[in-house]
Amino acid sequence: MAIGREGKLDSMEKNWASAGAKFVVVYGSHKSGKTELLSEFAEGKHGIFFYAQKLNSFMNLRLFEKAVSEFSGEEEEFPTWKVAFKRIADFARDERFLLVIDNFADLVFEDKNILKDFRNAFENEWRNSNIFVAAGCGRVYFTENEILAENSAASLRRPVVYKLEELDYFDAAKLLPKETSSVDKMRYYCCLGGVPEYLSLVKNGLSFEDNIRNIFLKKDAPLFDEPPVLFLDELREPEFYNSILFALAKGSLRINEIVAETGESSTKVNKYLLTLLQMQIVSRDIPFGEENKSSRKGIYTITSKALAFWFRFVLPNKTAIATGKPVLENLLGEVDSYIEGKLYEQVCMQYMLRKNKQGMLPFLSPVIAGYWSSLKEYSDAKLVAANQRNRQILFAEYRRSFSEPGEQLLSRLRKNDKLFTEYWERFDMLFSIESFPREIRNLENMKLKLVDIEELYRR
Repeated sequence: MAIGREGKLDSMEKNWASAGAKFVVVYGSHKSGKTELLSEFAEGKHGIFFYAQKLNSFMNLRLFEKAVSEFSGEEEEFPTWKVAFKRIADFARDERFLLVIDNFADLVFEDKNILKDFRNAFENEWRNSNIFVAAGCGRVYFTENEILAENSAASLRRPVVYKLEELDYFDAAKLLPKETSSVDKMRYYCCLGGVPEYLSLVKNGLSFEDNIRNIFLKKDAPLFDEPPVLFLDELREPEFYNSILFALAKGSLRINEIVAETGESSTKVNKYLLTLLQMQIVSRDIPFGEENKSSRKGIYTITSKALAFWFRFVLPNKTAIATGKPVLENLLGEVDSYIEGKLYEQVCMQYMLRKNKQGMLPFLSPVIAGYWSSLKEYSDAKLVAANQRNRQILFAEYRRSFSEPGEQLLSRLRKNDKLFTEYWERFDMLFSIESFPREIRNLENMKLKLVDIEELYRR
C-alpha cells in the first residue's frame, strides 16, 4: 500500500468499478509518489502502462507504439498520436480497459497538439467505451493551468483529480527505519520533507548525522545536485530564482529583505516570486485573523523541505564539499537550530490538523493557522485553531523545552486572553521537543494540553 495515499487509492478503485469512460489526473511535485500510486493501482488490471520520457513527440510515439504492440501482440504502427488514440478505443469496447500515461504533463508540454488529439479522442472514439485513463502529471503549474483548465480537459466530463502533496510528518515517519527515535524522525522530516524517494535514502544503522552527510553533503551524494534541478527545470534564468530561494533559506521573509539580500530590484523580485508562488515552490503565509493575501504581515517560505535544506546547507558549502573539505562539523547543532522555528511549527500544525480530523481537539476547527502580531514578533509565533460559530479558540505554543515555573507559565498564557476577545471559550496547547518537567506536566487539564515529541508520534 502506498503510504499516506490509501484514501486516494480506494477512491480510484471505486471510480474503476463504476461504468463509463473515465479520465483521472494524478498530479503533484517531483518525487511525490505518482508513479508508485499509479503502479499499485494498475496491478492486475487489463490495460497498458506507458511511461513517457523527456523526448520529442516523435520518439515518444515510437515508445508508445512499442507498448501497445506488446499489449496487443501485433505489430502496431502509428503515424500520429491521433491514430494511436483511435487504436486504443479498440481495446475498450467490451471490457474495462486501463490506459496509464505517466509523465503526461511532460509529454503534452513538449507538443500541445497531443493534448488536442487526446481531448478529441474522448469526444469521439472513447466517449461510449469502457476506457479508464489515468494520467500522472508533474509540472504542477502547467497541469493546473493547461491540462485541468476548462478548455483543455476532456469535454466528456471534468476529470477526477487527485493532487499528491508531500506526506505529512506522521506518514513520513512510516518510511524510516523502525529503530529511528522520535527526535530523529522529526529531524529527517524537516530535512527531507515527505518525499518517499528521499526518505528511502535513510539507511538503518547509521546516525542521523551520517545519513544526512551521505544524502546531501558529499560530492557523490544523491541530493548533492538534484533538488534545484528537479524543481527549477521548467524555468529560464535559474540564477535569479536560485538567488531568491537562497535568500529565503537564509531567513529573508519579506520582499524588502529579499531585495536587500539579492541586490535585485523589487520589480524583478516580485516578478520571480510570483512565478515561484504559481509553481508552488514558494508559499506565502498570513497570520490568523488577517482578511486577505495583501496583508503586510505575510511571509514567504520555500515549500519543499528538501529544497529549503539544500539552499540552506548545501549551496553555501558546495565548493568545500566538491573539494573534499569537511563542512558543518556541528551538523546536529546546526540542524536543531534550523528546525526549531518555522519547520517545528509546521510539524505541530500537522499534528493539530490530524487531531482535528479525528475529532480529538477540544472542538472541531474549520481553520488552523499561525499567528504573529507583527513581523518583529514572528519568531514568537503561535498556532491558532478557532470555531467562530461556537466562539471557541485554542492557542498553541511550540518550543524546544518549557522550564519556567508553573505559575509563571500560566500567567504568560493568560496574556492570550487579550487576543481575539470575541471568542469566549479558550484553550491552550503546548508543544515541546523535550519532555515536560513534572511541575508543568501537573498543570495539564481539560483546558491545557501538553504534547511532547513522543506524543507527536503516538497514534
